[in-house]
Parts: sequence; structure tokens; C-alpha cells
Amino acid sequence: MGGDFAPGPNVAGAIEASRHGFQILLVGDEAVLREEIAEQGGLPPNVHLHHASEVVEMDEKAASAARHKRDSSLRVAFELVSHGQADAMVTMGNSGAAMASGLFACGRLDGVLRPAIATIFPGSAGPVVFLDVGANVDCKPEYLLQFGTMGAALTRAAFAVTKPKVAILSNASEAEKGTELTRASAELLGGAGSIQFCGYLEPGAMLEGEVQVVVTDGWTGNIMLKTAEGMVEHIKGLMREAADRNVLSQAGALLMKPSLSAAMSELDSSEYGGGLLLGINAVAVIGHGAADGASVARALGFAERVARAGLLDRVRESVTEQREAVEMPHGGE
Repeated sequence: MGGDFAPGPNVAGAIEASRHGFQILLVGDEAVLREEIAEQGGLPPNVHLHHASEVVEMDEKAASAARHKRDSSLRVAFELVSHGQADAMVTMGNSGAAMASGLFACGRLDGVLRPAIATIFPGSAGPVVFLDVGANVDCKPEYLLQFGTMGAALTRAAFAVTKPKVAILSNASEAEKGTELTRASAELLGGAGSIQFCGYLEPGAMLEGEVQVVVTDGWTGNIMLKTAEGMVEHIKGLMREAADRNVLSQAGALLMKPSLSAAMSELDSSEYGGGLLLGINAVAVIGHGAADGASVARALGFAERVARAGLLDRVRESVTEQREAVEMPHGGE
């Protein structure tokens, strides 16, 4: 039921993702869903309905919605995961409410100080996991240490990278640059033997393949993500305008379309359908509110993929190993 145009794209995405053979539960108002399903020609046998009477709107306050709307589709979906009736959940809805609902229904993994939202950029040398992109505005160095630990676990689970390289997003590559937070975080990450820490990384180098995990605080990460999304849409608009100028431009655009699409995909964080909530006791993917059916299908496929790869066990083990190896100078919480 989440998203700007729900439930249409969510139903369409479930139908498309069902072709991969796994079981999908559509959680929401059954009467509304059945009407949409009828318009889309019915459901495949591996897509099922699970009723939830309430909906968290996109502009609702996260904590209040999670606490008081106990039968919302968000809360019910997380409870299905918590009770072992589902292996992962996907939403295109309110991201803050998704984080709050996940914490209420599933709790944090043991040892996790703060859950984070990770997005994935398809860089030139392979996927780059970037976190936090919005869950934690104010961060401590030990949070960024755990972000690196969890991001590395995700990279190993989702992309089979044995020794992912981790960096901190900064304004320059020199160690003396950055802020008090980045310098203290670098000291912690550099002393974590389980992490292959590569120091600071400038934004312009993020997609060049030097590292597989980039960490920052949630405020900076959210700004970075929205800037990247805005730039991608702006560049696409400029390309369309250029292609429409005359017949010659249109012919050239047709010839260049495959190459341009491949190039633009390296800037597009939507290839996997959404970002992952890391640190809660559930596999959860949060997509964009304006997602279409294809994006929803990608998010469902990615959620199934990382759940099957044992993401939660990998994160849990990595956090435990990190906490045993590194003393927390700020007293955890």
C-alpha cells in the first residue's frame, strides 16, 4: 500500500517478479488490492494476499504511525518476517515509518548501535554500497565503524566480494582533512582488523571502483543520494532535449541510445529497486515512492536474493566479531 501511486505499481511489480518463481505476499487492504488485481488480469499462483486494514501515508510522522497503526501494511509485513512467515519485506512507502515499524516488530540485531539505510550504486567496477543515507542524522564514530562492518557484510552476501574495501566519504583524500567525526571514525575503522579500510574517498571517486563500501553520516548521505538522483534526471532531460532538436539529432540519438543507457546506469541507484535497512532483525528493502512496476520487481528480486544469501547471519556475525575486536571509546549508545 506504500508509494505515491500505490497499489498499482506494487501489484504490477509482484506479478513481474513472480516469474522468478519465489512466493510473494501482497500485504494491504484486501478489497482495494482485489480491485487493482482485477484490472491487471489476476495474480499468478505464487502471489498471495494478506489483509492489513491500515495504511501509513507518505507524510505521516514515522514513530507515531509505527506505534499507533498496529494493523498497517508496513507493521504487518514486518511482523510476518518476525514470525517466520516471510523471509524479507519490501516497501515503496514512508522510509522513516519503515525503520520505526521494523524496530517495533523485529528489533535490532544483537550488538547493533544504530540501524542504517544502505543504497547501492552500480559503479564502473561493480556495485558500491553507500550508507547511511538517512536513518541517522547525528552520528558518533562507532556508528560509522558499524556502518562499515554492516556494509561489508552486505557486499559479501549480495555480490560475493570476499574482502570488500571500505572508505569514509570526505572532502579530500588526505588523512588530516574532513571533520572531527570523520577523523575519529577513520581511527576506529583503521584499527578494525576485520575491515579492509582504505581511508578517505572524495565523492567524485565513489564510482571508480577503488572501494566497495563507502560510509558517512545519514545527513550527508541523504544529501549525496538526492543530489545524485537529481543529477541523473537532469542529465536525462538534457539528453532528451538535445535528441529532439532536429531529424539528424533524433537519428544520432537512436544510434547512441544503447551506449548512453549503459553509461547512465552507472549513476543510477535504482538498479536494485531500493535501499536496505541494515541492523534490524529483518531483511527489508525500501524503494522510491515514485517507483514503477519494474522498480518494485527489482526490489523484490533483490530482497529474495540477499535473504537467500543469509544476509542477517552475515551482519550478525560481522558485528559480533567487530565488537569483540574493537573497544568502543564512546560507550556505545
